[in-house]
Amino acid sequence: MAQNFHYKKTPTRIARQNFHHQNQNISKLHLNYKFLKQLGQGAFSTVYLAEHKNRQSVALKQIRTDSLDEKYYDLCKKEVNLLNQIQSINVVKCYETFVEKNYIYVSLEYADAGDLENLIKKMQSKGRLLSERSIWYYFHQICNGLNDMHDKRILHRDLKPANVFLNSRGHVKIGDLGLSRIFSAQTMLAQTRVGTEYYMAPERNNMGGYNFKSDIWSLGCLLYELCTFRSPFNGEESNAYALHKKIGEGRFLPFPSDIYSFQLHFFIKSCLSVKSNDRPSSKEAHNAARRMYLIFEDLLKKYINANSNS
Repeated sequence: MAQNFHYKKTPTRIARQNFHHQNQNISKLHLNYKFLKQLGQGAFSTVYLAEHKNRQSVALKQIRTDSLDEKYYDLCKKEVNLLNQIQSINVVKCYETFVEKNYIYVSLEYADAGDLENLIKKMQSKGRLLSERSIWYYFHQICNGLNDMHDKRILHRDLKPANVFLNSRGHVKIGDLGLSRIFSAQTMLAQTRVGTEYYMAPERNNMGGYNFKSDIWSLGCLLYELCTFRSPFNGEESNAYALHKKIGEGRFLPFPSDIYSFQLHFFIKSCLSVKSNDRPSSKEAHNAARRMYLIFEDLLKKYINANSNS
């Protein structure tokens, strides 16, 4: 189980003091991990594909503490602590955290098939749409991961294709929980405006309070993008005012009704309801998406059987 972060001083002292028993971990990196290649790099961290001694591939995030921005440290701390609270097949797992020299290391589940954003770009470059079965296949897993988060009273706040990862077995993993917010039993609304503009619910753009239903709006945007390969509110307007106006009115670009089922169209519209109370809960969304996936899976099996017998 990964350790939780605990802190309140400077990032360097935090790293050294609060990952307890640092001396016991001093050789953990080289004893347990073999670096394979670099996956990505940010201002304060680098992510590597690494192999654990048990031969499991992991995404190993290396965070430099001596020049670490405290705000970024907050995001890393929050992400690890939240991941430790969620046990879901559809949320990225955090295996362990440890400190070595001037670095914090976070060992995360590796999604070897990239993310939904890359999948969308790949399909777009081929001039092919996703089948409705494929859409429900991915989407019901996203809904399951989000429902598991909401069950723990965790609001994601930045749900979008780039933050939904895939592995080669076809499993979906929600990640990047740095902007997430955990609600206590007494908390009803959040106020902070964080996230990605194109996926923000109207109540968040209006600087009002928001709750779990704002994630459902983002879910609707994501589903729309799986169908059309574009954001529902992505148009010629480049200024924030025009974007917020379209979002506030729930005025999104239509797509042809003859491509996908009525149920899919209806589901997108319900998730993109301007009034948050009109949107489904994450549990309702998961149940509906799973039901639709099973319907299309059954249709595919019947089609295969009919053709194999003819």
